[in-house]
Amino acid sequence: MNRKFFLTALITSAVNLVLQAVASFALLGKIYAAYPAGSDEYMRQLNRSHDQLVIWALFVSALAFGFLITTAIKWSGARNFGCGLKYGFILGILFWTGINFGLYSAQNIFSLPGLFADLACSASAMTLSGAVSAWLLGRSSQDEIKPEPAVL
Repeated sequence: MNRKFFLTALITSAVNLVLQAVASFALLGKIYAAYPAGSDEYMRQLNRSHDQLVIWALFVSALAFGFLITTAIKWSGARNFGCGLKYGFILGILFWTGINFGLYSAQNIFSLPGLFADLACSASAMTLSGAVSAWLLGRSSQDEIKPEPAVL
């Protein structure tokens, strides 16, 4: 792992965290309230309020996602914003479809409308984060060799 990769992963982590937080505060909370997976009491027990978040765990999660996204984008060969959007979308839609439908199949965490809203928001955040990651990875110095993006 070189310095450029590490810094790109840190920035990608921050971008993904901000996008996820905006989606959560602006949209998902309202959708989860309108379409709960269970009773009000169950939902209060299931979810922490915003003032009870475990901040260190949130940052560990954000870093893991940032490094996952940056690794996938690096392996894809994407080195510009457009290619990053494409590969970020593929990663995001497959990853979050697997997670959300897996949770829906075995647990009472989501209602079906909540699942689709979370899928759209989470995949969108990963898509945009992948685009930022590719753009940052593609900003090379004169002595670096720029690989061509992989073709699907």
